[in-house]
Amino acid sequence: MRTRERVRAALLLLALGCGSSVPEGPPDILLITIDTLRADHLGCYGYPRPTSPFIDSLARDSVLFENAQATTSWTLPSHLSLMTSLYPQSHGVERDDRTLPAGIVTLAELLKRAGYETTAFVSWIYVSKRYGFDRGFDRFVEFLPPPAQQTVDSKHSIKADAFVDEVLAWGREPRSRPFFLWLHLFDPHADYEPPPEHALHFTSEDSGLWPGTYRALKPYIRGLYPESKRIPEELRERAVALYDGEIRFVDAELARLFEGFGQTTLLDRALVALLSDHGEEHDDHGSMEGHQWTLYDEVLRVPLMLRFPDGRHAGRRVAELVQTVDLAPTLLSAVGVEAPAAFEGVDLLPLLDGGPPPRRFAFSQLKRFNVRYAVQDARWKLIRTLNTGANSFGVPIKPGFELYDLATDPNEQRNRFSRHEPAVQSLVPVLRRWIRSAPFGLAPAVTPPNAAERERLRALGYLEAEEPLPSP
Repeated sequence: MRTRERVRAALLLLALGCGSSVPEGPPDILLITIDTLRADHLGCYGYPRPTSPFIDSLARDSVLFENAQATTSWTLPSHLSLMTSLYPQSHGVERDDRTLPAGIVTLAELLKRAGYETTAFVSWIYVSKRYGFDRGFDRFVEFLPPPAQQTVDSKHSIKADAFVDEVLAWGREPRSRPFFLWLHLFDPHADYEPPPEHALHFTSEDSGLWPGTYRALKPYIRGLYPESKRIPEELRERAVALYDGEIRFVDAELARLFEGFGQTTLLDRALVALLSDHGEEHDDHGSMEGHQWTLYDEVLRVPLMLRFPDGRHAGRRVAELVQTVDLAPTLLSAVGVEAPAAFEGVDLLPLLDGGPPPRRFAFSQLKRFNVRYAVQDARWKLIRTLNTGANSFGVPIKPGFELYDLATDPNEQRNRFSRHEPAVQSLVPVLRRWIRSAPFGLAPAVTPPNAAERERLRALGYLEAEEPLPSP
């Protein structure tokens, strides 16, 4: 069966699945990634603060995955895993001096071949053309500031409100083909600088925005200094309030986007996926930045929800372990496009239709400022830190294994590692086999950031210091 015929057959199955009618033609796809969004800071994942009224309403119309794990804890390799259904060690872009190899096919390329109009709006350098993210997109819009505006104080080039304005303009354009639209919003990433009306939901007017800047949080980032310094609780609470304000801001803008799209019936037959690339640490393990540093749950567990155009599975919550590499094959399956055999993710549709859990293990890795690998199953999580001597900032590394019983210690506070522990004896060989399965060789080199870009990246902690940092 040809790809286009599979698309039509998949849509028919969607319509028959719940007895509702769906406009004729292949379903559209809207993919939303919200950078640095912890799952446990959304109401639909149990957070008590009202950070996400719109996302919560979307979750009620969707199937929500309660235990979705990212493949790594920083933006570039995590998003490439999402787009290629490959772990970072397989696509090879584990550092920001590498770009996607030519032989790796992307989700956008597959959908374009199937007849989709493919468009992306992105708002950060680590999801830009430089790293191959534009492959397969008919239109790829980067909201990055021109060199004259690239300063250490410019977090990124566009806030969520201006971003949504641009996407709404796209939505008013005529189109004759099904669309694949990817939207990447960056706001919940530090600096935490929400508009005051959103910050005031969670903090007082006189607290200001300073506690949420990277510069303010930098003294409390473990790994930058030989001796870590714990953040005072009052400052931590204010920073978290501003982070929550950023989520509330993005949530409000997504509500405006969907309202605008609704006026044009643009989403009537759209399959909507919303997720994050990674979370963030807020002193959960002694630091005010965990993404790109650790592999704990606060940076790996991400929100993931799918809203089907026919309302199928609306309100369902799935407890089984899944990963972000599973999304691409699931989207392709839902629209009748065959996934490549090289994909390392699994199709989640059989699980939703009553099948067995799709995976026993979830894997993650990190080659940023230190080298870490992790594997987890339904109960246990094993993390291995390799002995690299020191991290990129010259701080000594403590190598070894960590083991956490997620059933009794979901916050991963008590290291249970012992060579006699049965979970260790079962998980260590699994992790070793997975690491050894990685293809050999580096991804192609990429043009390095220019001086202005490096300053912006360094100002947000993405590049190692060019000289030793002073003690806090």
